[in-house]
Amino acid sequence: MMRFFVFLMVVIGLGGCTDNGKAHKNILPQEKMKLVLFDVLRAQEYATLKYAGDTTATNKNMEVMLQQVFDIHKITKDDFYESFTYYEAHPNENKQLFDSLSTYTNQKRQDMYSHLR
Repeated sequence: MMRFFVFLMVVIGLGGCTDNGKAHKNILPQEKMKLVLFDVLRAQEYATLKYAGDTTATNKNMEVMLQQVFDIHKITKDDFYESFTYYEAHPNENKQLFDSLSTYTNQKRQDMYSHLR
């Protein structure tokens, strides 16, 4: 999971410096992208924990789980990566997206623990 975050930060850093000015179609709205990213991160974390020590199994199963996430959200892998690249290239929108994701994640965590009290 740590490798994914390092990769994500590098890509955001590099992508945030470019903007070719082209209009992007098929870009997922922030609300939908937030939900997809939430599930992508959960799938990656699950694969990493379940197949710890076996990177081949981790990568193979992660691909399957990512495809399941895309199927659940009725998007394609290309839709996701095109949107991800778009948000990387637009720092203000990217910040809004990740702030929203952080808020959403914290709310989910609070909801999960609220019935344990």
